[in-house]
Amino acid sequence: MSDLLHMTAPEKRFAAMAELRAECPVSKLGDDGPIYVASRAGCLDALPAIEHFTGGVGAGTDDLEQQTLNGMDEPRHGHVRRVVNTLIASYRAKEVEPFLTELCVDLCSGLAASADEPVDLMTAYVDLVPSSAICWLMGWPVQDAAQLYRWTYEVTQRAMEMRPGVGTTLGDLHPEFAAYVDERVEARLCVDPELWPDDGLARLLTEPVEDGKPLTPLGVRTQVMFLLGAGSETSRNMIGGLLWSLMRDPALYHRVRSDRSLVPNAVEEALRIYSPTQFMVRNCVEPLELDGYRVERGDQVFIGLASANRDEAVFADPDDFDVDRPNARQHLSFGSGPHICPGAYLVRLEGRVAANAFLDAFEHPRLDSEALDPLPNAMFYGPARLPVRLG
Repeated sequence: MSDLLHMTAPEKRFAAMAELRAECPVSKLGDDGPIYVASRAGCLDALPAIEHFTGGVGAGTDDLEQQTLNGMDEPRHGHVRRVVNTLIASYRAKEVEPFLTELCVDLCSGLAASADEPVDLMTAYVDLVPSSAICWLMGWPVQDAAQLYRWTYEVTQRAMEMRPGVGTTLGDLHPEFAAYVDERVEARLCVDPELWPDDGLARLLTEPVEDGKPLTPLGVRTQVMFLLGAGSETSRNMIGGLLWSLMRDPALYHRVRSDRSLVPNAVEEALRIYSPTQFMVRNCVEPLELDGYRVERGDQVFIGLASANRDEAVFADPDDFDVDRPNARQHLSFGSGPHICPGAYLVRLEGRVAANAFLDAFEHPRLDSEALDPLPNAMFYGPARLPVRLG
């Protein structure tokens, strides 16, 4: 169990996952530990079985308005998900593409102006892309994106405090972040709704959830903090991992730079390797079988998405980054079934736009170190820093 959740050595996590896949794809970790689902087949059994599980990060509180989307049970999950879809589902996320394209081109132009010095590509470029997209969709000042990302990173570092059964809320984890969102909500509510722009904040405040009533201001705060955290940290890890994987192999970098039809599959491969969420935590409320293993009521289950994405039974040479992988899109990084991640289109869009802008701007970028400097977090995998020379 300790290696599966090793905070600073992802290679130990991946080795432990591979050992489980080979020896016991679904198994109980110790006498009192959780059940870990290491195989893709087991994860595919678990993910659609929403009636068999409850819980998730943010499910510990009894206050429905402070439960995050991924911690809600049905039918409330479906009601809130429909509202969230008005902000980040594909038909809305497409609207952000022109803004994102201009942003990434401008950021790369700024990087090129200081190309003589090494730069941390994460803080100067990657961190700003997903948080800026959410700001734009919400109707918030895009210049706040850097601060919002810093706050969301701090939340993810504390997120294990929100494990199922614990009453910690996002507001408890980061009062300053919560206060920022509250101020934006209160400022909007002080304006005549007839004058509100058609942005994400307006939809969250007006779209009915249950009994014809919208989310309360507290409910809006909870979902906005969740969306910023889930949408920023996970997407930045994928984009950072994608750029690192390309730059560490100059021949591959130039191949993709010359043939942009490879970019979409490169994004899928980055999603597979740098799984946005390494695992999901759920509590079993109705018995079921996962890849032949019987799970009983009351069992805690870790659904190992990162392990599923490296399953040798599905992916040849699963630890390799392969832009030609024919089944790269079969990853489970966004989950599967009724609760599949509603932001999947937006994350893919951010990856494609950020990669293309970078490839356009830089012909011979060089890593300062070929070793990945990983995040010290067992829930996420990606570069903590990405020092490069762009000149």
